[in-house]
Amino acid sequence: MSSLEIDLVTYLSEQSQTAKQKDASQLRAHALVQWLLAHHFPSKIRKSSLPVSVSSPRRGHICIKSTTATMGQTTDEKEGTPTTTPTPIREEDSLDGPKSKWEKNVFQALKKVTVDDLGHMNATELQSSIPAKDKEGRGMMDLQALEKKLCVKVVFDCNETDHVLLVGDEKKLEKKVFVIRNMLSHYHWRLSGTDVAMGKNNKAAASR
Repeated sequence: MSSLEIDLVTYLSEQSQTAKQKDASQLRAHALVQWLLAHHFPSKIRKSSLPVSVSSPRRGHICIKSTTATMGQTTDEKEGTPTTTPTPIREEDSLDGPKSKWEKNVFQALKKVTVDDLGHMNATELQSSIPAKDKEGRGMMDLQALEKKLCVKVVFDCNETDHVLLVGDEKKLEKKVFVIRNMLSHYHWRLSGTDVAMGKNNKAAASR
């Protein structure tokens, strides 16, 4: 069984231009991994001739493992008995060697993806405060439907930094996720009185 591990923490750390960016490498890498697991890998796995599983064994790391080879069943013409033969694996789907596209495709996809760290938002409490369903369209099921539609990911970094992050195409995060921001703002306001949809200075402005 072959495997491939991709370390996004080191990658982002090496790309950092400031000490602040370097310090945030692990959190940003964790958020990017969650986006990849939700929006990048599912289609790649379906199209691959190599059966694989993808997981995140550590924060900011992706592990791709080959699973049992798919077996195609044929019938022996003389004996009339079924036999199994391995389904051919395309060379580009292999996890070994320089021609593997798994890692290349990951970094290609990430070129179009950005992370918007909304800061410390009591992520653990915030996530648990969102009901599964809401008649106003502000439930967790509504949030997940928007994530799928917009190809974005809301990351609740529970029990770690308690930050909430938005991950996706930069233009979509700027122009298309107001509903998501408003939804997070609605529940965060209940917890702390801070409106993330209107910016960081909203709480101070409201107190004037």
